[in-house]
Amino acid sequence: MKFGALISTLIVTTGVALATTSVPAAAVTFGFNNIAGGDTVGDAYKSDFSFDVTQSGSDKVLFKFLNNSSGTNALKQFAFSVDNSISSLLSNMMVDIGNVGIVDFDANPQNLSQSNNISGWDGTTFGGGTSGANKNSVQSGEALGVSFSANYNNVLAALSAGKLQVGIHVGSLPGGASDTYVSNSYYVPPGNPPVITQPVPESGSILGVIAFGIGGLLIRKRDKNIQLETVKLD
Repeated sequence: MKFGALISTLIVTTGVALATTSVPAAAVTFGFNNIAGGDTVGDAYKSDFSFDVTQSGSDKVLFKFLNNSSGTNALKQFAFSVDNSISSLLSNMMVDIGNVGIVDFDANPQNLSQSNNISGWDGTTFGGGTSGANKNSVQSGEALGVSFSANYNNVLAALSAGKLQVGIHVGSLPGGASDTYVSNSYYVPPGNPPVITQPVPESGSILGVIAFGIGGLLIRKRDKNIQLETVKLD
């Protein structure tokens, strides 16, 4: 095999290997529950809100809060409660990441209304709220992005186990009412299981893939030469 052909083959081989290892995980969607013993005025609207959890990079996790309501319902506050046993799960919170619509939040942990009625709620570790007028809240069709430094698989496990809980406060309900919801276990549309892949490979891993590809091609070339020499001897 000529050197140029060797390099071309190596590029294709390496590209395929990287494509199968660096694709971010698909979003896993979580819904919200009403709070037992809390207000009931907004119970009928809990399904209008959800959040997606996505691996946005190596040790980066993105929470995207969605408002799918058809009315004026608006998400005005979010809060995260992290169990003491996994207190280091999340760090370096950033808000307004990839927002959709006229959404503007401040990182400002505040007590979540009705959180005293949430089983296992360990206080608001991270949180935020709208900056100014109601127009900056997450209204119908809009989305708020909140990112953390975190391990994606560990975050999913903590959410499913209830050790990481997410709460939201929603206003502008019919009659000017407001209510609070807390996250439930993740749900996935039937027939579409969550896809959890490995994080983006580090530079050392990429070099390993390249070295492996070169080694494999050289071995193939050596074996071919040996076969040709054997034929000549015969």
